Amino acid sequence: MSQTIFNIALDVPLNRIFDYLSGGFVARVGNRVVVPFAGRNLVGVVLSIAETSNYPIEKLKPVSHVFDDVVFDNETFKLLKFCADYYHYPFGQALISTLPLRLRQIKPAVSRKQFAYQLVAHADIAQLPARKVLMRRIIMALQASPILTEAELALISSGWRKAILELKNLGLVTAQEEVAIKASMPTSSIEPQLNNEQISAINSVLALTHNFKPWLLHGITGSGKTEVYIQILQKILSEKNAQILVLVPEINLTPQLEARFRNRLSQYPLVTLHSNLSESERLQNWLAASTGAARIVIGTRLSVFTPMPNLKMMVMDEEHDGSYKQQDGMRYHARDVAMVRAKQLNIPIVLGSATPSLETWFNATKGHNVQKQQYGLLSLKQRAVENAALPNIFCIDTAKSPTENGLSPLLANALRERLKRGEQSLLFINRRGYAPVLHCNACQWVAPCMRCSARLVVHLSQKRLKCHHCGHEQKIPLQCPSCGNADLHPTGQATQRLTQTLENLFPTARIARVDRDSMRNKDALTDLLTKVHNQEIDILVGTQMLAKGHDFPHLTLVGVIDTDSALYSPDFRASERLFAQLMQVSGRAGRADKAGEVLIQTAFPQHALFHALISQDYVSFANELLQERQVMQFPPTSYFALLRAEANDYAQVQQFLNLAGNLARVISNQVMIYDPVRPQMERLKGLERGQLLLQANNRGALQRLLKAWMPQLRELPIVAKIRWSLDIDPLEF
Repeated sequence: MSQTIFNIALDVPLNRIFDYLSGGFVARVGNRVVVPFAGRNLVGVVLSIAETSNYPIEKLKPVSHVFDDVVFDNETFKLLKFCADYYHYPFGQALISTLPLRLRQIKPAVSRKQFAYQLVAHADIAQLPARKVLMRRIIMALQASPILTEAELALISSGWRKAILELKNLGLVTAQEEVAIKASMPTSSIEPQLNNEQISAINSVLALTHNFKPWLLHGITGSGKTEVYIQILQKILSEKNAQILVLVPEINLTPQLEARFRNRLSQYPLVTLHSNLSESERLQNWLAASTGAARIVIGTRLSVFTPMPNLKMMVMDEEHDGSYKQQDGMRYHARDVAMVRAKQLNIPIVLGSATPSLETWFNATKGHNVQKQQYGLLSLKQRAVENAALPNIFCIDTAKSPTENGLSPLLANALRERLKRGEQSLLFINRRGYAPVLHCNACQWVAPCMRCSARLVVHLSQKRLKCHHCGHEQKIPLQCPSCGNADLHPTGQATQRLTQTLENLFPTARIARVDRDSMRNKDALTDLLTKVHNQEIDILVGTQMLAKGHDFPHLTLVGVIDTDSALYSPDFRASERLFAQLMQVSGRAGRADKAGEVLIQTAFPQHALFHALISQDYVSFANELLQERQVMQFPPTSYFALLRAEANDYAQVQQFLNLAGNLARVISNQVMIYDPVRPQMERLKGLERGQLLLQANNRGALQRLLKAWMPQLRELPIVAKIRWSLDIDPLEF
């Protein structure tokens, strides 16, 4: 008598699928199950159902439980299988890691259904006794608004549930399941006037909406890229049940983009997916997307794997952003995964940026001969708001105009002038804390982190030294541990110190600091952005949280405090990242009808990067970088893989990497295998680190090597003593 066998993927670091007996349960492909594994119970996903197994039936265990939800469809399986193969990561781990946490737990993932309520046609407040005050208030609220969500009812009274139940029993209200957050009514139905470039971009994309087609929307800051997205989406969403996925690099950008989409596309259910949601919210929104109930999904990188049965188009905003690259687990790049998903589904994808990544720029301009599918290039070269020009950018030579407490006299005067005119300013410094270094002038000691190859950052208000890499913190010492000198100095600038300087310099100015320390609360950034738009803030001091995506119509000055450290970086991508960052933060100035100005403090005003930035000529800068990369045989004209290893003892790391390099050289002579080196951060979180770089001119040659190499690495005895990972197409070295 044949047995039913479930082939199940599990979240374990083994590159294989596991067979289990059905145990009398009935399941479908995509169902979640609970199975015994190595003395514990694990959640798995059914990949297929068979009647035979390659293992003896008597050795197979039965499943413990089958949940009645189907969490993956065939398209998502196909996408994740590709990713697991390309990034050489166990399929089961790749699969389970994309699920909301509630769906990875053994207990049932109870998502309490949310309901919205509306009046029945014959409802009359006169039917209610005068003493039923709360019920009468709810009726009046429903008369003013056709439908109320549970959150809106809770604002009326905490006792709304009992009152609404009585109203339902009386037949005065009806309830319907609220699968997605209720869209707000549009505040304005007037669409902005489009310029010819925007119209051309929209028409180009809409002409090819039923085939795979990658588009690069290269638009200067403030050129109206979001409006282009919205008008394209309006057309596509008019198709029955069509869904759209919009990817953003960081949750900081989600609220503002979400508000724009809700305002203009209010008739379509919209959900967001990002790490700032509670687990219950994330599950509910994920289910709304996977059932097709949510028509628009806005999310960060993990959202690229969200099952969406009627997905018709994808948009990736700020496609150049490094946040799209996952830095642990399966080290995927959401842009590359999105491209594969769009191709599998035969749908268009739009990548938007003012400073595209060189990989995307290469594909859209130079890579036509090597690309099976030519990218479309759409350019927006003028700002969308009439009379809004690009800001004027100037470099302040700090050798000629020395800074005092981080500010040059020229920048301080520019701030003073904006305060007089009632305009807003933004000072950009990409360091949080008070000062990056605690320094002893007597013996030149600086406070080190004992667990990392890094210095401790001074957080003066808390009287603490903190490592921003491992989280270690300690009290600020009263005297130098090296020589006993009591005169220790915080050296350098960071957000807290700069804010203090501004408060002393401009005591009546309203100053706000925006960094990870000050924006810990869930709604802190949204509240602050509201104050900025209401002109309740005069000067913003912020890190890269403020550098992109935000639209401040009254902000006319951007000051950049310290960028020179990036010019010393050994990373070949450093100049590309710095240019993108400075171009983005510069774009916050002068977005309305007021002229914008950007002042960059630097000791190297003649650097080629600043010349390109002043002329705002991304195209020439990118093409020069591409020529350099081609000469050096760096990506995007070649392909990298990086093997990383760490252990308590570096000798073990070195032994593993030497063995790995020797194995790779035996397997392939088409791939360059470099000698092991230590990364810039030699020690992190108490572990000694090393890495081995592989380089190939052909992606296929690299993948063939990795396919043969990885099983051999997993069998090396030394791997039990170290932690190691493989990063395909690494962004950081």
